[in-house]
Amino acid sequence: MVTFESSLDMTAWRIMKDGSSYDTGTLLEELTKDWSNLSDETWGAQSTKSWNELLKLDAGVDVTVQIYASELDLGSNTINVYAKGTNGVWSLREG
Repeated sequence: MVTFESSLDMTAWRIMKDGSSYDTGTLLEELTKDWSNLSDETWGAQSTKSWNELLKLDAGVDVTVQIYASELDLGSNTINVYAKGTNGVWSLREG
């Protein structure tokens, strides 16, 4: 199990094995916010919100994801979590 939270609101996240950025390595899991992930609120309640408000995960919310052993290689694996902010920019790998 991998649990993480972002200090900023995010519109997507990816868990990558190895690699050095959000688009290198092997993708293990990801979530991109879209209309199918919105709550069951009525459109009237949604229509006053901006796209960034609608399509985001709030900062400080724990996200827990299951990674299966079959997705990992024997030996050591480097697992990185990347978040895409409401400004459209992906986080960088932290050393």
